[in-house]
Amino acid sequence: MAPTPADLRKAINEAIQAARDDLRKVSLSIHEKPELAWDEHHAHDVLTEYMERQSGFVVTKHAYDLPTAWTAVFTSSASSKEGEKVPVVGFNSEMDALKGIGHACGHNLIAIAGCAAAIGVARTLEHFQLPGKVVLIGTPAEEQGGGKAALLDRGAYDEFEACLMLHPGTSGGGKHGAGNMTSAALIAMEVTYNGAPAHAGGAPEKGRNALDAAVLAYQGISVLRQQLPKDAKVHGVFSGEDKWSPNVIPDEAKLLYGVRSTTLTSLAEVVPRVLRCFAGGALSSNTSYSIKRGHLYHEVRPAKGLSDAFKDFVEAEYGDDYRFLERVETGASTDFGNVCFKCPSLHPMFFLPDATPEEHPHSASYTKAAAEESAHEAAIRAASALSYAGLQVLLDPSLRKRMWAEWEEDMKVAQGDKALAVLDKVLPASKEGEGGKPGSFCAFDKCACGH
Repeated sequence: MAPTPADLRKAINEAIQAARDDLRKVSLSIHEKPELAWDEHHAHDVLTEYMERQSGFVVTKHAYDLPTAWTAVFTSSASSKEGEKVPVVGFNSEMDALKGIGHACGHNLIAIAGCAAAIGVARTLEHFQLPGKVVLIGTPAEEQGGGKAALLDRGAYDEFEACLMLHPGTSGGGKHGAGNMTSAALIAMEVTYNGAPAHAGGAPEKGRNALDAAVLAYQGISVLRQQLPKDAKVHGVFSGEDKWSPNVIPDEAKLLYGVRSTTLTSLAEVVPRVLRCFAGGALSSNTSYSIKRGHLYHEVRPAKGLSDAFKDFVEAEYGDDYRFLERVETGASTDFGNVCFKCPSLHPMFFLPDATPEEHPHSASYTKAAAEESAHEAAIRAASALSYAGLQVLLDPSLRKRMWAEWEEDMKVAQGDKALAVLDKVLPASKEGEGGKPGSFCAFDKCACGH
């Protein structure tokens, strides 16, 4: 007789509760040694060593030629028939921290939540002798660098029917809960201005001030913001001060910028206007400039079928003690959005019951909140629901069919390919190790920004 939903929930809960204490140790170990993007060596080692101890999982360190990426794969023994193709569900574990404030985005919790969800599915498949495959990916460089985009390019998500992960959020006001997180599309860029050095007092007329160019561009963007759509965000900082001296006209200055908007489509409308500000700074100061495109994050687009399964679990197991929101808008960005454009995906944000209203992701005080016992409990509860949603993908062919049909329709609405074509035209992607591309200026008869 096939297991009931209650049977499946019970098996998941038992499996994850059995791992709870060890997962707490892993979480704290990662929290105590924060590492920046592409440098998550301690987290990589701690997580792979833990998953190697989990029966049935095959672990690959330094996966896909990325030093801190890894995978842990479990295939049910009920899937052992030769030539049989079984459905595959994926989970993600993020690892990187923030510069200066450590794990103020709670990636220590995200890391162990991915482990918990994968273990929950694996143990339930084996307990009831159900076919299926689980792939957990340790994903580096979410905060800076687009680790999942690199993994997508290398085929890490090609076989997934769906992919799921969690993220800690704001205060739960004393209660546990979660909601479907949305995010903004984001493009990062590094702008370099080059001028000519000269003595600032003796011969300033012989110089061309690169810092002036950066300041003018910065000011131009500040003025532009008033005319941008309300959901568009443009933010940046100056760089290059290690080469500056007050008595020398700066011959190089940089701007590091991010541009965000709710979707790739609306982002493609905003970026050309920002590029004109960069060009204007160079034109006004008689300097040259180049632009290097950084990571490009798509918006998160939750799959309804996965969200419904997550909701079914929390309502059945936690009842009124657990608050579920259909939509949680953050304004933040994540490379998991890129995964959403590859396959049906879900990225719930779970609340920290004991966090204060002032403790939110990327605030200094959130670092401490992410290490609290109640935060760990919140991660475990949400991971159990995520595990159930992932399990349903493997067990329910009708859900898979409906989910993919809905995803295909959503991709038509999103028009991601069209937006990417615009962005690639106005700001071509930079190859690994490649410098910035020379900037151009808009002429009256033809705009170099592509408009």
